[in-house]
Amino acid sequence: MNLFSKLQSIMPANVTPYTPEQLAEIRERENQQFCRESYEHYVSKQVENAMGRSGIAKKHRKCSLDNYATECAGQRRAYNQASAWLSDYLRGTEGGFVFAGTPGTGKNHLACGIANALIERGQSAMVITVSELVLRIRDTYNSNSAITEAAMYRHLGSIDLLVLDEVGVQRNNTNEHVVLNEIINTRSAAEKPTGILTNLNSDQLQGMLGERAIERIMEGDASRWVEFNWPSYRLRRTQAQTRGAA
Repeated sequence: MNLFSKLQSIMPANVTPYTPEQLAEIRERENQQFCRESYEHYVSKQVENAMGRSGIAKKHRKCSLDNYATECAGQRRAYNQASAWLSDYLRGTEGGFVFAGTPGTGKNHLACGIANALIERGQSAMVITVSELVLRIRDTYNSNSAITEAAMYRHLGSIDLLVLDEVGVQRNNTNEHVVLNEIINTRSAAEKPTGILTNLNSDQLQGMLGERAIERIMEGDASRWVEFNWPSYRLRRTQAQTRGAA
């Protein structure tokens, strides 16, 4: 009596043991799944190494919500909105954000403050300019690249928070438009929030990204659109330094 017959003789009548062929098929499926997961983990690490863990510039790694200067009513509103977004996100509320306004008004500081807070909690976050992002994806077209375009999009879709900086600097760029929409769609399907930092106003941003992309970013109760429309802090600091040197 072979093993299959022995098992069948001692098992309840309503239970049929796997045949040797079925067991071999199960083992083969498990082996293929293990190989697939191992390869995906390898590719994910390759992409992470290429992109950097956080993508936050060195000068912004110490940014936090607590050390954001609030010298005017607009800055206080922006701080409150950023803090509210972070609290909502940590409670599991969905939605992205758009920080829009003139350069030097603290959009990057608040966005990086949010990203740093998430990283401190063991989550993943990336703040990256659109031009750098497009360049990284373009690199995958190289025949020598170990990273495929699909793997790059999967990685970008899996990051807990992705903030896209300088959106709209390269206007009317078809490639940029395609890349941004693909990323926004991928992240929306994965229910991951996307942040946008831009100097464009609402009409200009919608004209560039399209209505559907904006809807996907702003979908959810946590979504925030914050206007940064006060004088540039960097410009005022430069002017003060110039006066001091005169």
